[in-house]
Amino acid sequence: MRILLRAGAVALAASSVMLGGVAAHAAPADAVTVKVNRLILEPAEAGHTGVIRITVRNTGSEPYSDGVTITEPIADTLETIEGTSACGINEGPDGRLSYGCSLDDAIAPGASAVIKVSFRSPAKPQPFAQIAPQPGSVQAGAVTAEFPALFRSTSGSLRTPQPYVQDTVGTLAVTAADVTLTRQPDGTFAGSVPVTVHNNGDAAHRNLGTAVTVPAGIDGWPNIEPSDVCVPGAEGLPTPPGGSGVSCSLYGGQLAEGHERTFEWILTAPAETAAGLLGTGTTLVKLGSRGAQQSDNANIDTFTITIAD
Repeated sequence: MRILLRAGAVALAASSVMLGGVAAHAAPADAVTVKVNRLILEPAEAGHTGVIRITVRNTGSEPYSDGVTITEPIADTLETIEGTSACGINEGPDGRLSYGCSLDDAIAPGASAVIKVSFRSPAKPQPFAQIAPQPGSVQAGAVTAEFPALFRSTSGSLRTPQPYVQDTVGTLAVTAADVTLTRQPDGTFAGSVPVTVHNNGDAAHRNLGTAVTVPAGIDGWPNIEPSDVCVPGAEGLPTPPGGSGVSCSLYGGQLAEGHERTFEWILTAPAETAAGLLGTGTTLVKLGSRGAQQSDNANIDTFTITIAD
C-alpha cells in the first residue's frame, strides 16, 4: 500500500553519516536483517526527488510483524511509503521526522519484505554534488541501518560532495493585485485578487498555507481558486473592524526553491454597495512547516478593493 503520513508517535532512530552505503548493527538470533540503498536526490523540474528501497528479511523462526521506523535524513522531505499499511510520526529535536509503520503483512520465517520510500526536496539543483549532514535510518526490531542522502549535481556528478545546509528561515515573496468588483447578472458585485508567491529558499515544508482579511462591506468569506480546505479566521493577520478573514491550504504541496505559484481570492459585495473605494485587504502565504520561520514581511501584501460605477 502507498501512503502519505501525517500524525502519530514513534521513536527517533539515532545515526551517523556514511558515503558509501549502509551501516547495520548485528542482528540478534531469531530476528531480522535490514538492507537499504543510499538516497540519491536527482535534479528535477522542481527541486530534487529520490527513492530508497528497504529490504527486511526475517531470519527468525516466527513471523515478524513489529513494523519498521524510518527517519528522514533531511527535514520534511519524506513524501510516500509503499509496502506499509499505517504509520505514525514523531519529530526529532533537529526537526527531522520519524515514521513508525506497520507492515502490509507479517514476514514469514526466511522471507523478506520490500518497502519503497520516496523523497522530495525543494532545494535548487546546483552545479556541484552535496551531502546531507545527517543520514537517514531504518529500524526493524533490534536492527538499525543508515543511509546517506546525496544531491546529484546538474552535470550528473556525485563526486566530492559539499555539505548541504538547509535554510531554517523561509523566504517567500508575495504579490497581490488590486481588484475592482463589477456588477454581476444577479445585481451583486464580484471580482478576483490574483496572488503570486515566489519561494527564494529551501526551508523545510510540506505545503503552503494562506490567509486573507477584507474590510466591512465584503459579503461573507472570500473564496479561493483553485479551491482548497479553508477555515474562518485569518491566522497571522489582524481583521479590520467589521471585516472578515479566512485561512486556507494552498494547492500544489511543496514549492521548490526558485519557483512560484499563483491563485486567486474571489470577493463579492451586495448589490446596494456604493461605487468607489471600499477599502484595503491583506493576504499572506506561509510555509506549512513544523520548524522553519518567516523572517520578514515579504510574504505579506496588501491590495485595494474598488466597487465599479
